[in-house]
Amino acid sequence: MTLGAPMNQMTFSNKQGWDGLAETHYKNYHIQTLLDGKPLLNELIRNEVGDVRGKSLVHLLCHIGSDTLSWALLGAEVTGIDISPLSLKYARQLAERLGIQAEFIEADVMEVMEKVDRKFDIAFSSTGVLCWIPDIRRYAQTVRYLLKDGGFFYLFDGHPFRSVLLDPAGEASDHLQGDYFRKEVWRYENMGDYTEPDLKIPLPSYEWNWTMGEIVTAFCDAGMRIVFLHEYPQYFYNGYTPYDVQNDQVELFPCTFSLRASAA
Repeated sequence: MTLGAPMNQMTFSNKQGWDGLAETHYKNYHIQTLLDGKPLLNELIRNEVGDVRGKSLVHLLCHIGSDTLSWALLGAEVTGIDISPLSLKYARQLAERLGIQAEFIEADVMEVMEKVDRKFDIAFSSTGVLCWIPDIRRYAQTVRYLLKDGGFFYLFDGHPFRSVLLDPAGEASDHLQGDYFRKEVWRYENMGDYTEPDLKIPLPSYEWNWTMGEIVTAFCDAGMRIVFLHEYPQYFYNGYTPYDVQNDQVELFPCTFSLRASAA
């Protein structure tokens, strides 16, 4: 449905929702695997990003830091940025339990350029990011701002084409009926969660829709060069396997994509 509320109210509501999910994700994500020293990053992402040893890496929308700290286990010097203070509380706890030096910064991704004064070799975002971005051009500009010249950005996320499978209420269906070019903001009541289907946060959540053309153009306009754009017929979880891009369900349309862009 369409929205008339100011964008900052939408962002604040989403922030509260992610605060409400932080403890649940800390319990349900594969934290023990991480504590055992095994990165929670699938092989596809690791192979496409490459060797991070000795590199500085910033993770935008890092949530509870499980992927951020996975990069640290692989040798990167890591910084995580997220809007949710409770998520970052768990991220810092994880870093302490792992004995990893990591910095976690509380900031709305739309305000990072005003709050962070540092450059990185790599910027990273993955799995369920773009729907929370109210301004794709500002996001791309933020990525470029954070990168050193010669650095690169890597993104892995759900493919925009999947939006045509959403019914008018925003629920997934099994046939084409959605508007790929939709500009209205989605509003969902009682924010839910994929790790606990019965859990409902008593707040609305807001999601944005971006086409592939808008995504690619935003990074090009921000002064970055697209190195590759890959598309995949699997989604990044089937039920709850968020760290395995390979699963049993292979579609005849693109479900996920990865993008790598370099900073000149």
